[in-house]
Amino acid sequence: MNWEDIQLFDAVASAGSLTGAAGVLQISQPQLSRRLRQLENTLSARLFDRTPQGLRPTLAGEKLIPLAKNMRSAADAVVRAKPDLASMTMGVVRINTDEVRAHFLTDHMPELLERLSGLEIEISSNHTHLKHSLRETEIQLRSCLPDSETLIARRLGIMSYAIYGSIDYVQRNQAALTPARASQCEWIGLSSDRLWYPEQKRWLDKHMNRTTKIRLNTMTGIVDACVCGVGLALLPCFIADKSDGLVRISGTREILHSKENLIVHRDLLREPAVRRTVDVIAGLFKQSKNALMGCDNAAAIAS
Repeated sequence: MNWEDIQLFDAVASAGSLTGAAGVLQISQPQLSRRLRQLENTLSARLFDRTPQGLRPTLAGEKLIPLAKNMRSAADAVVRAKPDLASMTMGVVRINTDEVRAHFLTDHMPELLERLSGLEIEISSNHTHLKHSLRETEIQLRSCLPDSETLIARRLGIMSYAIYGSIDYVQRNQAALTPARASQCEWIGLSSDRLWYPEQKRWLDKHMNRTTKIRLNTMTGIVDACVCGVGLALLPCFIADKSDGLVRISGTREILHSKENLIVHRDLLREPAVRRTVDVIAGLFKQSKNALMGCDNAAAIAS
């Protein structure tokens, strides 16, 4: 038995006839009559007597009428509360990520805000994995996968890295024009302390033959140092390709790729604001697939 069954009974009791109740419920009279009989069979009780004046509730029907009215009042109260309930939904969605992925979001900030109209977005750029169970954040963007069954990972795409140098540095060091010989050039490295990009550091340690002149632990710092002509650097294509001062001297296939994931708590996906934000971010990554994989600026590769 469900509320719809009692709703049918309530409508018949109020209208005093099948015809009147069917009009209110916007169903056919035969359908209403059939469902009313099913309700009576379920309750094992006759609910109405048919009289010349219309349908008259039986003793069982009389007992059910106030219960049906209470259910109708409760349903009406839910309808009245709907605007208040909607206003109590989440209005701020917090996104935790590192500086590289935060850079991607800020690059697409106008689209992000337009598609998430009515929501306030808070982006926390750090390398700490916040705890979803403690509600420290709603969404995380990471290259790693979650280690908890309560967390869901949504694959966003691939972020490619390539070798870059400043225009001036490449002109002064023709060896940099050949990826095979670039390892002999000066490089900008990653600091071992507070290491935020372990995969990138492993790649550099494997392919560089010279000691780095400078090491930094932030990718934005490495980009700035590379633009200043300090040396070559391993950089995300979607950032470096947009810099007028940098030249890409390698392709991407032979370098490094990072698998991008969006991590969210399973329960929070039922929150409309979070679900909207997840879908919008996934859409932005999808439409930026070529830029993230370094395909948009292939012509910029030095030759």
